This record gives sequence, structure tokens and C-alpha cells, in this order.
Amino acid sequence: MHRSARVVSVAFVSLIAATVVATSDASAAAPWNYRGLTLPRHDVAIDFGMGYGHEPVGPDGLGMNLEIRAGVARDFELGFRMGFRLDDGGQLTQADYYARPFETETYGTRFDRVSNPELKFRWSMARSYAAELALEFRMYLPIEAQSRFGFLIGLPIALRFGPIRFDTGLYVPIIFYDQTQTVVSIPLHVWIQPSANFWLGPLLGMRVVNQNSSDTQYPLGFGMGWQLNRIVDLRTWFLFPDISGNAAARSWGLGVALEVRFE
Repeated sequence: MHRSARVVSVAFVSLIAATVVATSDASAAAPWNYRGLTLPRHDVAIDFGMGYGHEPVGPDGLGMNLEIRAGVARDFELGFRMGFRLDDGGQLTQADYYARPFETETYGTRFDRVSNPELKFRWSMARSYAAELALEFRMYLPIEAQSRFGFLIGLPIALRFGPIRFDTGLYVPIIFYDQTQTVVSIPLHVWIQPSANFWLGPLLGMRVVNQNSSDTQYPLGFGMGWQLNRIVDLRTWFLFPDISGNAAARSWGLGVALEVRFE
């Protein structure tokens, strides 16, 4: 592992440990299953994640994700994120993808050390105790070699039944390569919340990728989260990006992320 990767890894672990110690006695906020699809107005969330990617051919590697989100108006959220690959294996496996626990809708990136930045706009259009519907728009800014501009239109949906929550919806990214790539993705994340500050569940989905030909992919994973206090979450997951096809289970990754919210 490169020295820079070791330094970042140690710093991340130290940050988690310090946060746990400092906040272990703090009171908890609303449980994960009943949070909205957008941040409350004036709230800001900063997310720092580390990911580890494995491919059957080539070295494993590390990646990092940095993200900031802000509730800029009632039911409206603005976000920005970008990833960093910390070694050659991180580039090969796009390990920054695994540094985004619970986020299976990542598109428009290539294999440079720094991934294409992403801008996100999300508006919660309808909300009730049991369900919520939002409209989402993302843009992918092409700073990586051989990458192209793209955008995504999505309809995130959250359904709640007591301690169980379903995150699903419809996401359609379009990337303007020489042969335009379009994807139709339907994720299904099932969350079970056995206590006020802990949740876990499987991550499923189906996406149809069209570029020259059509390919259907099936991501499969498992995630867990801990609400360390009112403003701090710790999330982790294990993910197979596509379990279809021969030897598909040989490509996988895992990651952990810390989110801090400023209210």
C-alpha cells in the first residue's frame, strides 16, 4: 500500500474512534427509517468514506469519497461529491464507489486518480408518515480522461412500515460517450431497524445498461448503520456490483463512511 493511502486510512480510523468516544453519551435524533429523503432546511451534512475494491484480475485497491449536502430550502437539497483512488488498484477497481455506503447509483466515472465530480439536486415532492416521493437531477462533470458529460433523472421513493423501510425508485442516467450510454435502474434497499440507533438490511436492484448492446446487471449487498449521536452516523456495507454472469462474485468491495450533520 502506498504511504499516502496508509496515512489517509489511519486518519480515518482515528476520526471514527474519536467521534465514538466523544459522542457515546449523546442523545439520539429521529431513527434512520423515519428520516426524509432531503435534509431539513439550513442543515449541512459532510460525508467522508473509505472503500476497498477487489477484482479477479489486477491488484486490489483503496478509494475515498468526499461529499457535502445542504438543505437550501424547504424540501430541497443540493449536493456535491467526488472520489479519489489512492493507488493503482483503487483506479482499477474504482474503489471510491465502495466508499459511498448505501449509494448504488454511481455513474459517469472512469479510471483516473480523481473521479468525475457530481452535482445533485433533490426535491421532496410528496411526503406522509408511510411514504415519500422525490425528484432528483444529477450532472457528471468530465474531468477524467476519456470521460464525457452526463446527467441523471431519478424518482427516489421511501416506503415505511413500522421498523421496516424500503428505499426504491427509478433512476435514468445518460452519458454522452461516442456511443451514448443510457441506464434504467431500479434499486431496492430493505432496512430493518431493531433499535433506535442501529439499522441493517440487504441491498438489491436491477439495472439495464444500453450502449451498443443491452446488458442487465443485478447488484447485491448488505449494509449496516449506527447513529452515534444526534448529528453523527457511521455506515458500512459489502457489495457485489453485479452478480449476473460467470464468476461475477469475484468482483466485490466494502466500505465505511462517517457523516456529520450541522443543524
